[in-house]
Amino acid sequence: MASLTFDFRSKVLGKETVMKLIVPDHADVPENGWKTLYLLHGWCDNYQTWTNQTSIERYAQKRNIAVVMPDGEFSFYNDMADGLKYFTFISEELPQVCSKYFRCSTRREDVFIGGLSMGGLGALSIGLSRPDLYSGMIVLSAANWPGGMFHEQFDAGVMPAGWLKAMKRIYGDVFPDLEGTEYDCFVKADRLVEQGGPYPVLFHYCGLEETDLLRHSYIMKDHFLAYDGDPFRYKLVTYHGVHNWDAWDAVICEAMDYVGLTETAKQ
Repeated sequence: MASLTFDFRSKVLGKETVMKLIVPDHADVPENGWKTLYLLHGWCDNYQTWTNQTSIERYAQKRNIAVVMPDGEFSFYNDMADGLKYFTFISEELPQVCSKYFRCSTRREDVFIGGLSMGGLGALSIGLSRPDLYSGMIVLSAANWPGGMFHEQFDAGVMPAGWLKAMKRIYGDVFPDLEGTEYDCFVKADRLVEQGGPYPVLFHYCGLEETDLLRHSYIMKDHFLAYDGDPFRYKLVTYHGVHNWDAWDAVICEAMDYVGLTETAKQ
């Protein structure tokens, strides 16, 4: 595998940005390019943290896939109300850049999106908004935050320092009343079901010691499993663990296997 750091100027963001990539380094490139997992970081991390804190390069090698880890800053991967357009960057510009320079496939059946914490919510939101682009979603330690959890923190006065101002920049004046808005992932999922798909497979993990996230994860489970026929093939797994990299490194292979990124003979 080749591990690369790639700097480029994003037209969507209007600035220089950077990403980390893991790409197979042999010449046997599939006709349509490499299967690709777009892997998003959490709010206190950056584009390097997945490779610094996990064995994702080794896991990618066993699956003969490319892994793309962009920098999303503190955006929750939205087109921010007062900031940069990270949703458009991740869903539209980034795949074209990766296809052009690194032979990453853009076929829906070859493309997956995942992340942890803020990145988990980003993966869920982007995947549900653009199901035409992704065949699988990996959501680690993130529930349907815009629905209830942010509002609970706001009402209880326990929102982390500086978050209210930051959230206003991301979501605008509608924050914290995000339920039922375009930011609500349940709204996105309901709309997709009404349209009849296509449905990305959804793997969801939460640690048993992540108290508030776990409670909202069960709410999310009930919502997705209420759809007739389980169209998202939704799976929630819960293991003992807190909100940290030991837990995420331990579950990412199970997540990749579930959405269809299984180990191959070629390594």
